[in-house]
Amino acid sequence: MLLTDIEMLEESEYGSLAHVKLLKDIQHVLEALEMAVQSETVSSFQKAVVNAGLAGPLEDKRMPGIFKRLIGYVLEYWDAHSKAAQILDSQFDGNADKRLELLQVKGIKAKSQFKTVARAMGRTDYLHFVEALGLLHEDWQWQA
Repeated sequence: MLLTDIEMLEESEYGSLAHVKLLKDIQHVLEALEMAVQSETVSSFQKAVVNAGLAGPLEDKRMPGIFKRLIGYVLEYWDAHSKAAQILDSQFDGNADKRLELLQVKGIKAKSQFKTVARAMGRTDYLHFVEALGLLHEDWQWQA
């Protein structure tokens, strides 16, 4: 249902409050799923995933945790980017320069961590992830 809601978002709603809320909701679901699969065997997990129709994106027991982490990096990047934009749009005081630099570093770090994990997960899983979560944007496009 949450993925369907993301599919219904317009391209202009990328990074909007609605998009952020949906990603946070998905992150919570993935967290619960990650906890639930800890007690499952690999075989029982794979059977459950096939029965739920999620065989493609969640073939591996570790994928809920990986997806959750990637969403966290996206949200961290958006937060830092948004706060940096607010600083640039407001009056620039003496401390603003330091805050701006810290936020820019935070955004770069989040994007770099995202890229590292995305490359490790492979091109197919990465493409499925960005498509399913409405991240088909230049911020997240590169060869995985």
